Amino acid sequence: MVLSAFAAEASESVQSPDSSQKADKEVQSIALPRQSAYLGKGISVGIAGGVFKPSGDCDCLGVWQGQLEYYYSPWISGGIDVRFFGGDLDSDVMVLYQRYRMDVRGHFQYKSFDVFLAPVLGLETTDLQEFREEWDNRQDEWWKPGMDLDSVVYQKDCEKMFSLDGFSGGVELGVGWKFTRLFGVTGDFLYEYNFSGAHLLTLTPGLAFSLKDVWPWANRTLASLWISVEASFQRYFNRGVPDWASTGFLGLQVGI
Repeated sequence: MVLSAFAAEASESVQSPDSSQKADKEVQSIALPRQSAYLGKGISVGIAGGVFKPSGDCDCLGVWQGQLEYYYSPWISGGIDVRFFGGDLDSDVMVLYQRYRMDVRGHFQYKSFDVFLAPVLGLETTDLQEFREEWDNRQDEWWKPGMDLDSVVYQKDCEKMFSLDGFSGGVELGVGWKFTRLFGVTGDFLYEYNFSGAHLLTLTPGLAFSLKDVWPWANRTLASLWISVEASFQRYFNRGVPDWASTGFLGLQVGI
């Protein structure tokens, strides 16, 4: 009996590193906002498509998003993302609008939960060449931060939402919680100040499903594989726009 007890203990000691590694592998993949995920190490790639509703007086637009993030360490990651809006606002206006963002995230991860805080640097434009020309030929009356551009650029509320040409800076707070083996919830708070004088607040809740945990090939090969749905709500301040714009996304995240 004594020998069998020692044998059982030795067997547990041999198996425990593998089981511990498996548990660590599970908690490394936590879905995060904007088709990203906590990996601890590696690269995260996210893509998404959806519909953007700017306000009640204009039509919906198509929106596409791509995101790339690299983990320098379990505590720090850096990434870039691009977002394109396209379509007819109404019978008179067609828009192709672009947003580019860079961030550095500081992660606070515990088991199946991750919180990150990130400074954000962005560029918004309807046309890069047009933006360069406006910047080169700017006049002090309109380019100073805080100046009101409503009477100069656009009139309709939904069109004002695409008048944020130029650079922006902000801060982002995001959370992700893998509350079961297959599902996770995400949330994001993003505040940005655009140097055309506008403030932008974005709130983004989401729900994600782990394909990696039901697909044997993905479980062996990938660090993470999430499919997610997100709803984003945006409010533009200093523009006289009373409406909250909304976006619905269906996205895929891959970790390698």
